[in-house]
Amino acid sequence: MPELNEKRRSRRGHPKLDKSECRTNCVSVRLNDSELAMLEQKRGNLMRGEWLRMSALDHLPPVIPGLNQKAWIELARAASNLNQIAANLNRDGLVDVQIIQNELVEFRNKLLGANVFDGSDF
Repeated sequence: MPELNEKRRSRRGHPKLDKSECRTNCVSVRLNDSELAMLEQKRGNLMRGEWLRMSALDHLPPVIPGLNQKAWIELARAASNLNQIAANLNRDGLVDVQIIQNELVEFRNKLLGANVFDGSDF
C-alpha cells in the first residue's frame, strides 16, 4: 500500500489524514423525522457525520448572519459622504467644520445602528 502523504487527497478533496489521525471508530445514531429535519437545517453544507462530529467536539464553525441589505445601503451612503468630505479636504483644504462633524456623527450612528441624528455628539 502506498504511503500516505500531505499532497494526496480523497475523492471529496479533503487532504488525507496521517495514520495516527485516521478515524477508524464508527458511532451510529438513530433520529426521528423531526430530529433529522433539525439536523439538516443546522448542518448547512457540511456532511451529516462531519457536522455531528464537530458538534460533539465543540468545533462547529461560527454562524454568520446574512447581510442586512438596508443597513448596508445606508452605511455605503454615509461612507460615500465621508469620502466626499475627505476628497474636498485634500483638494481645497476649505470645508465647513460643522458639515464634517455632522457627517461623522451620522457615519458613527450608522455604524452603531442608531436611527437618530441630532448632532449633539460634538
